[in-house]
Amino acid sequence: MSLELVMIILLLFLNIPVYKFLFRVFFVDNDDYNETVRHTFTPNIISLFRGEYWKDRMNTARLQFFIIICGGIVVLEYIVLIKIIAVFR
Repeated sequence: MSLELVMIILLLFLNIPVYKFLFRVFFVDNDDYNETVRHTFTPNIISLFRGEYWKDRMNTARLQFFIIICGGIVVLEYIVLIKIIAVFR
């Protein structure tokens, strides 16, 4: 296993408290999260007929932002660590 892969796996696990904090920022509770996931996987046309189209769109965007921010944190930390390692080599 390469050093880069080990670093990424380590960063994914070390950031669990950050993910939990962001989870509480984006979602009120687990029911709110479950509703967001339900809206994400419900086709927009069905949400339109249910009268939940804009709620569906907002929940989908909220879940996407949560995933992008969590992934972005790992990517930024990885880039910083690679730069630090390159300085000391």
